[in-house]
Amino acid sequence: MARKVLISRRRRQRAASDEDHLSALPDDLLLHILGRVDTRSALGSAALSRRWAHLPRELSDLDLKVTDALPQRYRRCLDLLHEARHSDGLRESIRGLETIARRYERRAMRAMVSSVRNLRSSRAHRRVRRLSLEIFEFSTSASINRLVADAVDSWRVEDLEVVAKSTGPIVLRPPVYRFPCGRISSKPGESRLRSLKLVNCLPPSLEGFAALTTLVLRDLPRSTPVAVYQGVVAACPQLRVLHLVSCQFERKKALWLVLDVPMSEIRELVVEGELMAVKLRSLPKLESLTSVDADVQLCSEAVPCLAHVSLVFSICPLYYSILNHLISMFMNVLKDAITIRSLILRLTGPEMWIVRNKSSFPRMPNLKKLLVADVPSSWDVSWPHVLIQAAPLLESLHVHVSYCEQDEQEPGQDTSYAHPLASQRHRHLKELVVVGFQRMRIQLIHLVRFTVDTSTVLCRVALLKRGHVEDKGSWDWEMVSQQSIWSNEEKLAVLDGIGSSAAQLEVVLG
Repeated sequence: MARKVLISRRRRQRAASDEDHLSALPDDLLLHILGRVDTRSALGSAALSRRWAHLPRELSDLDLKVTDALPQRYRRCLDLLHEARHSDGLRESIRGLETIARRYERRAMRAMVSSVRNLRSSRAHRRVRRLSLEIFEFSTSASINRLVADAVDSWRVEDLEVVAKSTGPIVLRPPVYRFPCGRISSKPGESRLRSLKLVNCLPPSLEGFAALTTLVLRDLPRSTPVAVYQGVVAACPQLRVLHLVSCQFERKKALWLVLDVPMSEIRELVVEGELMAVKLRSLPKLESLTSVDADVQLCSEAVPCLAHVSLVFSICPLYYSILNHLISMFMNVLKDAITIRSLILRLTGPEMWIVRNKSSFPRMPNLKKLLVADVPSSWDVSWPHVLIQAAPLLESLHVHVSYCEQDEQEPGQDTSYAHPLASQRHRHLKELVVVGFQRMRIQLIHLVRFTVDTSTVLCRVALLKRGHVEDKGSWDWEMVSQQSIWSNEEKLAVLDGIGSSAAQLEVVLG
């Protein structure tokens, strides 16, 4: 009798443990769970039970990545291949390892194509807000191309990303992926596509996509005709955001990518890449410009609405032969962009190069906010003081010094302090924030002293030992400090360096 009771109790416990508590959750929670796993696994959940069958059709975001189908053995194979390429004793095994890696890639691509076919075979009504697709650049499957067309035409996708992943070592730039017939939609006028990001993909015809406002092109090789970039801008005058990241173009027929589109609605332009040269001839609505190691030239009155500029340049000894050209280009951008209100400068390099140009900075009559970030601690970190005189309406100056552990001594520049003249008085600068006071550098003291002596309305000086710059949206930032301890000697040294005006200021030491 006791044995029967024990068996019955075990059966009840087993039945309770077999209950599907997860399926008892409401659809909203289940969709939230599916949204946290990769799309391939989420789509496979439809086979679990009838309760789960309809859930994948409700997913608004789909991320299909070929790398999700690659086993861990593939990554180990790539590690061995990398080691073999850098070891003379293992060079004989390179070909065999490459064959194995390519086999894994073909299998992963076949698995992804199978998933795409199953996804398209479902006749269920589907609405997808965002589709991100990652494939290998050698893919020629019609199913992939039809998926993109279905997403744009039938699923009414709003954000589309296509990444053509390269395989093997990149000795030369990989071939770009091309859409069949250069199209992604048969009904572009009815499309809801708002954002398009293409990586290592030649852009398709975008004429008629009236809702498209954001276009990001990345990793286009040097063989790309310059007309490709000009064509997408001309075909989409309603574009508001254009990013050209690590892109190149064929220089045999054109030295510059010229953007001359008087009817363009572009407000934000990002150009990134050492081999990119862009000449802005007419972008009348442009408000913000970011240049990262790119050659940018502004023609007269080309950007009358430009208010925000970010310039990032890192010059190594390899480029010293063209240093004068780069500095001239840098200065001309500031000279021609007289309407800018906020400016971000990130100028770096193993040696200080900005002082090589003896001419003064161009006048920036409307500049109010200035961030000078990532200043190497090996440089003369007081150099931003020249920008104060160039911007008579400047209200806020933020300086971030990038501390170098190997930098043990003061740079060799002249450390004498030159008092500003009475004609150099600044009547609008209210705030100075400096991050990077890890050492009591005399040059940092000089920067603070010059700002205090020059500014008649300065009310706040914040000196932070450690911290970083945190982006707040496209054109705003915050200087974030890390908690540090200041000794009494350090505090007295700072106050003595600032001078007698310190009593009238709010001095923050962090």
